[in-house]
Amino acid sequence: MSETTYCDGLYELEHAYDGFIIDQWGVLHHGLELYPGTMQALNKLKAHKKQVVILSNSGKRADYNKERLKELGIKPSSYVDIVTAGEVVWQGLSTRDSGVFEGLGDICYLISRNNDREILKGLDIVVTDQIEEADFILITGVDAPEKTIEYYEPVLRKAVAKGLPAICANPDLVTVFGKERQMGPGAVAQRYKEFGGVAHFIGKPHKPIFQKCLDAFKGIIPSRVLMIGDSLYHDVAGAKTLNLDTAFVTSGIHSQNFKDKMPIDQKMRNLEHLTQNYGVHPEWAMDQLIWQSAEAAKLEKERESWVD
Repeated sequence: MSETTYCDGLYELEHAYDGFIIDQWGVLHHGLELYPGTMQALNKLKAHKKQVVILSNSGKRADYNKERLKELGIKPSSYVDIVTAGEVVWQGLSTRDSGVFEGLGDICYLISRNNDREILKGLDIVVTDQIEEADFILITGVDAPEKTIEYYEPVLRKAVAKGLPAICANPDLVTVFGKERQMGPGAVAQRYKEFGGVAHFIGKPHKPIFQKCLDAFKGIIPSRVLMIGDSLYHDVAGAKTLNLDTAFVTSGIHSQNFKDKMPIDQKMRNLEHLTQNYGVHPEWAMDQLIWQSAEAAKLEKERESWVD
């Protein structure tokens, strides 16, 4: 029996929570534009004096993501903070004095999308294209779909032989671009582990990045925080490491299991099957991040007219 309740929109949940951690890719937008209803949902949360922290496995820094969200139409006033895996990695590389960053060295072999080196700006780190010269590997992105996992394997094998640690600044195994699904940076780091290498994943579903989100809220206890995400592995399972309530959005990374106009009871059966595979159950499920569906809004208006 499912432990998850289907809801029509955030208006059903807002009374139970004061803080909302919202995944960026796959919930707010699909990489190209905002999902319909996103802005209304954020505006309603703000009007109800709720706090929002945006969370992303993006391998880029928080300020970059903030500007990207502004381009898509989400202003900084819509949320109290944005936490990204890339920002956590930058902060760690800046000091290199604790945790997995301690003693990493100064020479980095970078695996990124389009040779993007933005994450290294302001850091005393040298990038080399010769794996033999590197002290560690930094993975922030991949050139998928042009380059497959096999493309990266030769250099990964050399790095294993040298015993280099790898830092993955985006643990996503799959990424969303519009309706397409592409290999994520996490898949390269995972393959490195399979070859026998040591890979450190910074971001969801690991506990520290969710703790950073909780720390960003002002005066809100964890039991009044809801995590909204589209990945059962990264978002739901990750939030459960801190015993947070979760709402699963069906239109994101798992959308192939939830077709348009599929009856709700069928969606819930499909979700139950998925949750058994992942070993986690979200408290809530919804089609997408909306405040209220058109049908529910219509019914509410009708009820108001009866009262009048």
